[in-house]
Amino acid sequence: MSAIIPLGRFSKVALTTAWPTEAANFTPWLAESTNIALLSDALGMDLEVKEVESWVGPFRADILAQVADEDSEIDHLVLIENQYGRTNHRHLGQILTYLAGAQGARTIVWIAEEIQPEHRAAIDWLNTHTDEDFSFFAIEMELWQIDQSPPAPRFNVIASPNEWTRATRAAARRFNEDELGGAAPIRIAYWDSFGKFLASKNALFKLRRANRRHWFNFPIGRTGFRITASISTENQWIRVGLNIRHDADKSAFDTLFNQKEQIEAEFGENLDWERLQGKLASRVSFTGMAPILRIKTIGLNSTLGCSPKWNDSAACFLTA
Repeated sequence: MSAIIPLGRFSKVALTTAWPTEAANFTPWLAESTNIALLSDALGMDLEVKEVESWVGPFRADILAQVADEDSEIDHLVLIENQYGRTNHRHLGQILTYLAGAQGARTIVWIAEEIQPEHRAAIDWLNTHTDEDFSFFAIEMELWQIDQSPPAPRFNVIASPNEWTRATRAAARRFNEDELGGAAPIRIAYWDSFGKFLASKNALFKLRRANRRHWFNFPIGRTGFRITASISTENQWIRVGLNIRHDADKSAFDTLFNQKEQIEAEFGENLDWERLQGKLASRVSFTGMAPILRIKTIGLNSTLGCSPKWNDSAACFLTA
């Protein structure tokens, strides 16, 4: 059967068409907030650029970013190394040197036009054999156009952590060594269950790993905004909300608050509107009591029986 509309043809465009050089053109472009958001979407984390051409010992990393996470006890820094052409051993050595020299760095992102097989294997090996707190990504940067349309950038993730496998292995190690106690096993089991719940709903958002923290952040493609899901094993509640960073004048919050009735009607529940006067952040959230967090025993492969009511409410933010 013939197509009923005209169809275009994809073609790949050389990076130098848009960015003649890596250092003077591509790296500054990537550091802009609207463009780092594209990389954030590909990685599944909310990045904020901290410094361009950041000195790490005697070397300079192209971009030093941080995961937008004011709740974290430790700054999560992300080192981004850009390279035109094929990956090589020199750049592999550089990124390992950056990681060793930059305090607080836990994620390495290596961007190149072509990731060679041996370097993909090296990144996979690092993700398999290093501590679960460290993550390594290899990304091929591409430009594509349809017929004579403006070229569109694409971050093609070639190698990344198998987060669920690493998290399970780490949890098993800590459990066996009696290092994991208190609320941590409950949190890991809950997030594992919630991750599977999101997958069953074909949600746009995914959990990268079932860790022991009490919260998870989900980037939404706009710098300074993210959805946060959190639980309290002590107070027996679960919460999901929109967190707005750098909203000192509360303009973003007030814009949403002016639509309060419409938003709550669409969500189906009353929401908590926290302007947080005097602080940089503000948020809109929903909290529900969650007796599902009370479990008697836990195995490493077990999951919590999630309450459909509360999970459906929480996932409303994540599956819409």
